[in-house]
Amino acid sequence: MNGQVLKSFVFATLLTFFSGALHVPFALASSVPSENIDLEITVKVSQKGFADQQGKIFGAKKFLKIPKDKVVRITFVFDENVASLAYGDTHQVAIGNEGWTKESQKIWMFSQKASITFQSGKDGDQYRAYCILDCIGMEHLNNLVIKVG
Repeated sequence: MNGQVLKSFVFATLLTFFSGALHVPFALASSVPSENIDLEITVKVSQKGFADQQGKIFGAKKFLKIPKDKVVRITFVFDENVASLAYGDTHQVAIGNEGWTKESQKIWMFSQKASITFQSGKDGDQYRAYCILDCIGMEHLNNLVIKVG
């Protein structure tokens, strides 16, 4: 009988530990004070390039404009068509200028959103967003210009 009690105790201890471990990331995430985000922007990512919410592709004449001295969060959303060969592709976006670069997490069909948060600079500063993975449409995923002003 003591062996059965010991097994039950070990099982209950393991069950408690693993169920608690599953909840730790959520508890930590909710207890961390949220950043003071001044501006949130969503950008769609596909083999055709970076696009705004209406699906219009960013390019040389269409750039993303952000205000100066603000905390900006840009969320990149996987936007490949199910019929597209690129549907199985993975993208990872970096934003940078001459002084720094920040990378997002990878986005793909099973993890469709990733964000980059940064402090915008002064009027006239410019950043560039681009995919850092070899992917279908990579030649179109290097054209997101972000201008401050």
